[in-house]
Amino acid sequence: MLSFLKNLLGKTPTTEEVREQVREESILPAGDTEQSDQREEQAEGTGGIVTSLSLHESWEAKLSQQEKYALSFMAQELPPLAPGNLSLAGTQLIPHEEGIEVTAFIRNSLDRPVRLDTMTLVVLFGDQELFTRQSFDLSQVGEIPAQSARPWSFVFTREHFLQLNVLLSNWKIAFELAQKKMVLPQQLELEESWIKSLNDQQKEALIGLAKRLPALKEGEVNIQSVQIRKQEDGSMHAILLIRNGSQQSLSFEKLPLALYDASGDEVAKGLFELNGLTVNANTSKPWLFVFPPESVTKPDADLSRWKVSVPQGTQS
Repeated sequence: MLSFLKNLLGKTPTTEEVREQVREESILPAGDTEQSDQREEQAEGTGGIVTSLSLHESWEAKLSQQEKYALSFMAQELPPLAPGNLSLAGTQLIPHEEGIEVTAFIRNSLDRPVRLDTMTLVVLFGDQELFTRQSFDLSQVGEIPAQSARPWSFVFTREHFLQLNVLLSNWKIAFELAQKKMVLPQQLELEESWIKSLNDQQKEALIGLAKRLPALKEGEVNIQSVQIRKQEDGSMHAILLIRNGSQQSLSFEKLPLALYDASGDEVAKGLFELNGLTVNANTSKPWLFVFPPESVTKPDADLSRWKVSVPQGTQS
């Protein structure tokens, strides 16, 4: 059942051989699992936790003693995990009739058991490029004992794949909330603050946009309008995509922008302090721009069609 165990069966593997089987871990502070009844109390001490194997009863029933021994050895030879964390340590990615199947250890370095709820997991490749994301009901994993590692398999269905014909040799499974960076199709780069603050619907909308974006031409730099919202206080919140097709990173300290409505009239204008916002070479980055009420000159504007651009005659 677990082909990655073949290299470990019938011998006593070294720690290095075990760790070669395991992908980069995705580590999530326990307090970020969004379970109100399980807020983490920070553990004392700086030593890492060695996790022991914990099998779900369904795995207990179908694994041979030899496979259980190999998994137990793997669990204890994983790199020690800092106290107060949960982690995902991927061990195997194989084709599945519905997509791909990823096997990973879910590790718990708390001094108490945990139960997880529905969470979004991602499969990444290359430099944190997103291959697929999908929500899983992790309550099915059962209670994960203190300081233990529980193996589990996740089937990511083909309908959620964002890219095709890519080499997944350098892959990683991760908690979406644990990511410091995530790169969508067309090199649309999300920073940690966006990964944590966007809801699922907003992320799906950005992914949909990324799929539709035309490829950047060499040297092209532009601003793409994504979403506009009128707020009760009269301000306008615009999500824009800054696209950088040049061969060097661009850094913005200040950016003058004007908002135009469906008839082409100027609705608002402002100078935005960006404090060194960096858009890497050949990537795009979303950013939220807030036009305060006092900058809005046409509050009843028709925003069924709209755009934001640098005002003519203004240098950024």
